[in-house]
Amino acid sequence: AALRDPSTSPARTRGVISLPTTRAHIMLPLSLLRSSQGHPMMVELKNGETFNGRLVSIDSWMNLLLRDVICTSKEGDRFWKLPEIYIRGNTVKYLRIPEEIIDVVQEESNARREAKGGGAGGGRGAGGR
Repeated sequence: AALRDPSTSPARTRGVISLPTTRAHIMLPLSLLRSSQGHPMMVELKNGETFNGRLVSIDSWMNLLLRDVICTSKEGDRFWKLPEIYIRGNTVKYLRIPEEIIDVVQEESNARREAKGGGAGGGRGAGGR
């Protein structure tokens, strides 16, 4: 039997949003997360626990503060309601952000790029000295 890469199996990729990687559509994770403040998100930790809540804040180390949180055990059989939780960034396995937020951030990014004139010829270069 041929060996399959587990990262490409449908169970692993279902529900995961892939972002375009062309130069015109590059989106930095921190800018996306900062734009997600005030919106719901799901966070899964490396230990398997999940947290569903509203993102209050995020810092440059991707530490998160969530409010109105529902915590689920890694087995999925126990649930807790928490008013607030601080999650250290290096414990995060993945984040799920609503698709609408990604669309809004892409539109804002495109509008900013157009307002700057598309980024053509605006920088300093070796020519023209």
